[in-house]
Amino acid sequence: MGKMLLKRKRGFTLIELLVVIAIIAILIALLLPAVQQAREAARRTQCKNNLKQIGLALHNYHDNFQTFPPGDIRDFYSGLDSWSTSQITWMARILPLIDQAPLYNQINFERAPGTGGSNTSVRQEKIPAYRCPSDSSRQPIGGYGPTNYLACRGTDWHSGRDETESMFSVNSRMKIRDVEDGTSNTMMVSETFAKAPFCDDQPLQDPSTSPSEDIGMCPASCLTKAPYLASYQQGYSWFYGQKYESHYYGTIYNPNNKGMPDCGAGSSTTGALLAARSKHTGGVHVLVADGAIRFASDSIDNQIWRNLGHPQDGNVLGEW
Repeated sequence: MGKMLLKRKRGFTLIELLVVIAIIAILIALLLPAVQQAREAARRTQCKNNLKQIGLALHNYHDNFQTFPPGDIRDFYSGLDSWSTSQITWMARILPLIDQAPLYNQINFERAPGTGGSNTSVRQEKIPAYRCPSDSSRQPIGGYGPTNYLACRGTDWHSGRDETESMFSVNSRMKIRDVEDGTSNTMMVSETFAKAPFCDDQPLQDPSTSPSEDIGMCPASCLTKAPYLASYQQGYSWFYGQKYESHYYGTIYNPNNKGMPDCGAGSSTTGALLAARSKHTGGVHVLVADGAIRFASDSIDNQIWRNLGHPQDGNVLGEW
């Protein structure tokens, strides 16, 4: 009888399997940053598109009313409780122009935002056009729908003015013809972290001079003073205009600067001093008054940044 030859099946050895796993891990490590960069590029594009949509809405509003919307409205005449007036932001006023007419029709513009009624449900709405997808880590709390987009308040944060030192302010009625520096040289809107708290997101002084405080936390002397309480947060509401930090950014600080006003002042109006900020590396997107979207670097010259916030300071900047 002939001898049967048996073929032996050979599998992977443990070493070979480990080598394959190691190669796959290396490939993933190499590809993952590229995938993340591609995703962030898509998110940045969507963020720019949101700003573009806001810009078109603002210009359509101007076409309809021959003025840009007020940053917010507050009445000051004698005998009136000024905190009972509308105080609804510019973002609420352009809702019909960003395909949100049904929501706009629910707003009672004669009712203060904090006094209930239909406005209570409106202010909780989360509007995709007001959220930058790069800032997905912060979620709405406190009964308000947040925003990643703020109007420019310039360097002057005093309440009750209707001047022309920035495109938006209390009771502002800015027109294109009022932008003497040119619409390509003047900022209208930029970005923030939605609901970024004043204190928790700010740097502290050298811990050697204040060892009892934690890095990244607000000094204890500020924690009990407005606007440094946790409920006062930058971009916390697209609707409610009582606290300036909800809908304004200032140009005293460069983009993504974490400086904050003197905590001893205790005035909510200083919230407009907070810088434009974003989750994008290196700077923030800016909606210019001509409708263009620009990217402002964190390292932009501070005087140029301030000039961009003022429509009538006589500084025509050209390229920036």
